[in-house]
Amino acid sequence: MSVDRAGDAARSGALLVREGAREVVVVTGADRASWLNGVVTCDVTKVCPGEGAFGLLLSKLGKLQTDFYALASENELLLASAPGTSATVLGELERMLVMEDAELGRPESDLSCLALHGPRAAELARAVSGRAGVVQGSVDRVGLGGAALLVPQAELEAVVAVLTQGGAVVASDDDWLRLRIERQVGAFGPDYGPQDNPHEAAVERRAISWNKGCYLGQEVVFMQDARGKVKRRLALITPDGPVPAPGTPVAIADGTQVGEVTSAAASTLLGRAVALARLKAPHFEPGAEVRVAGLSAVVRGEPV
Repeated sequence: MSVDRAGDAARSGALLVREGAREVVVVTGADRASWLNGVVTCDVTKVCPGEGAFGLLLSKLGKLQTDFYALASENELLLASAPGTSATVLGELERMLVMEDAELGRPESDLSCLALHGPRAAELARAVSGRAGVVQGSVDRVGLGGAALLVPQAELEAVVAVLTQGGAVVASDDDWLRLRIERQVGAFGPDYGPQDNPHEAAVERRAISWNKGCYLGQEVVFMQDARGKVKRRLALITPDGPVPAPGTPVAIADGTQVGEVTSAAASTLLGRAVALARLKAPHFEPGAEVRVAGLSAVVRGEPV
């Protein structure tokens, strides 16, 4: 086993990440899928037991209010939203309800979110789908294969045990931080938030369906994509030297600040520091050279 056991698991098996801070909103009613599909960015009509999605709830100006995993049981749609955003989600969705047969609420029992990343993720998620109260679906957030699960708190450790016995490796916080940075995956809060649109957060190709109809903020997002001009964007950089702290300024050769580090880690795979940084145009373009803490850094065009 190599030094980066978690990275190996994500690329050849399955890495299990506990996302227990995500908050769950439940949507019921006969119109739940068609109505919600007209509000959020992912294609909810394709979400069913065993098939999930990663999506966004935007403001009418196209700014991020949350990101979420969308999963389905036989009679419910469940949104596992970013930590601290469920009140916003409920308020915004309530505002969008008019005459539709749909109702919003919280789960009857506490649910904990698990994410599996890797080529065996969907297989392992299906192995626990029959356990009481478990809702799961394939969701590939990092480009290596994936699944998300919502598990009753009373079943959580038993489900984790089944998944690890099946070969999943449980990630530490540092493991998940390293993997998501290597795969150019930001997190709501540290890397993007209500100040950003999907293109600025670099999630427009991960969390938006470009083949469905309208949703809240859709016109602004479409115009941004058509213009192709973004003032700032989250990018993956490889700094020389030690791992920079979040908030470290990113500058160009003449000392002008063009952004800041939002997340950083030591990549075992590359043998050097990797970081996500919010950068002004044109300095987020692949191959651009910047400086972090006075040392050279390069913007990568592809995930690791």
